[in-house]
Amino acid sequence: MPEILDAPLTEKGRQQALLLQPVIQKMSVKPALVVLSPNCRALQTGLIAFEELIGQGIPFLAHEMVREENGVHVCDKRRPKSRQAAEFPQVDFGLLETEEDVIFRDDRRESKAEVGARVYAFMEWLSNRPEKVVGIASHSGWLLTVFNGICECDESLKEWFQTGEMRSVKLEFSFKN
Repeated sequence: MPEILDAPLTEKGRQQALLLQPVIQKMSVKPALVVLSPNCRALQTGLIAFEELIGQGIPFLAHEMVREENGVHVCDKRRPKSRQAAEFPQVDFGLLETEEDVIFRDDRRESKAEVGARVYAFMEWLSNRPEKVVGIASHSGWLLTVFNGICECDESLKEWFQTGEMRSVKLEFSFKN
């Protein structure tokens, strides 16, 4: 159904994002950067959850590599870059290289290896950023790949992320070729 292209948050999702605000407000060190999937529901989640940081000089960047596993299901296909930028002016879409979604495929879902390659590319990018505290608004499937396929981590992080869940982790980068 084309009307669910890049589906927005439901009212329940908005309420779950609002519940993250007090958690972020209590953080002793706030994010110096917020990275968001360019999909509508993640953009909305991140902007609601990190609302207190908007207008504080903290960059909000959309990044193609933090998108959900996608393909076939049009709810995972992102809208054109210019439409997202017009709807979400608080977010910098400069990292998106194409107007249209070139990752999405109508004929198949991305493989776990393809998602893993995107996660790895994102981690390389993140490791070169100067910010030490970063908020990320992404998707449960992407986060599952982060902690089960790319990062060595505690078993508790390997569990499925619930909708609207936030976890704090410390990343140490050690890339192996």
